[in-house]
Amino acid sequence: MKSAGRWLLLGLVTLIGIFLLSNIRQMFLAVQPDQIKVTVNSSISMQKVSEMLPGSHILNEKNGLLQVPYGKFWEYQGTAMTIKGVLRSSVVPLDAPVISWRYYTYTVKDQLTHFLHGDLGKYRDPYTRKEVAISYAIPQMLLKTCTYFIPGLLLAILLSVLMALWASMSRRIGTVLDGLHALLVGLPDFFLIVLIQLGAIYATKLLGHYVLLIVQVGDRTPFLIPFLTIALIPSVTIYGTLRVAITRELGQDYVVTALAKGLTRREVLFAHVLRNVMEDVLAILPRATTLALASMAVAEAICGIGGLGGFIILPVYQGITSMSAICVVLGLVAMAFHLLYALLRKRFVVRPGEVAKA
Repeated sequence: MKSAGRWLLLGLVTLIGIFLLSNIRQMFLAVQPDQIKVTVNSSISMQKVSEMLPGSHILNEKNGLLQVPYGKFWEYQGTAMTIKGVLRSSVVPLDAPVISWRYYTYTVKDQLTHFLHGDLGKYRDPYTRKEVAISYAIPQMLLKTCTYFIPGLLLAILLSVLMALWASMSRRIGTVLDGLHALLVGLPDFFLIVLIQLGAIYATKLLGHYVLLIVQVGDRTPFLIPFLTIALIPSVTIYGTLRVAITRELGQDYVVTALAKGLTRREVLFAHVLRNVMEDVLAILPRATTLALASMAVAEAICGIGGLGGFIILPVYQGITSMSAICVVLGLVAMAFHLLYALLRKRFVVRPGEVAKA
């Protein structure tokens, strides 16, 4: 129970950290947080406008400056534009951006208040231009992301294990795969994704007809590019770890004994070594999953996909009123995989202490 309590506390602290860090941009303030500027025609006075905006009062009637409640400048600026006779309403820029802990604290408290009332924020759909509640969009984002994230991660695990075993069976194959691994380790994620996209484009030109979707178009979502990206990048990390682990196991006495008894290298690898490197596989999977999530976000941004990662990065979704909600969901997805790996480690990895007790 103590161990479960520590893990729950760690998870809670992690989510709080994600929530606070996802709002860090609110700390950098470039406009006056309690002022707006209004331009009116002759049919309405500044005093009338101020009366129609509860909580505001005139700072400079000639320049059309109004003081509004702290932090409500965007809300009051939008409301002012709905008043008949108001020609223009805008925020008041600062001479230079400042770091404001006060506005950051205000934003965090305001978001928490909305969260407690079930309001996770809204975003403007880039196709319909309508505001959509994030609480309704998150399940769709999650489903869209999981359609290629889970298969891609499973392929990465399977591919890296098979490649590591293949490299261990043949010295020549091992040299080739190790060289390819060293090359892929040095390449940035976005470069690999661009190469995959270019490959799809050239394949389309070469064959003379449509091959696969490059970017999201309406409800049609690319699958192959994010799938290959998620499968390729984590597999590089898992492969490197497994090569070291298998090399370590091949030097153990039980392997030497098995080979001396007449077992082939392949039989030893699959019957004994693979089982003994399972702990190494489960130890590297949390990091590989984190890399897969980061690669997924980059792939979604490049392909214009409105998944969990795309919503955070794509400029068309930057009008979102609560980015932290999606960041927390991504954190929960990562924590769910980490919990799964912890359960698998407990199930399949035998500790020396557990053997002694038995």
